[in-house]
Amino acid sequence: MLFLAPIIGFSAGALFLHSLDGDGEGAGLGGAVLGLITLANGAIILVIGIILWLVRFFKIGQQK
Repeated sequence: MLFLAPIIGFSAGALFLHSLDGDGEGAGLGGAVLGLITLANGAIILVIGIILWLVRFFKIGQQK
């Protein structure tokens, strides 16, 4: 997800630019917002994964 965020943001901005009339400022802003949301989602998934790994690591260490 973290690596796809720039691709999704750029693609969404290009899609907005070609589907709407105007100067493209809103399309760029919309694409940037979607890219940032995707980046934040990937970061949350990464942090949750690290926390779960640490919890499992310490549980296994305590059982021995």
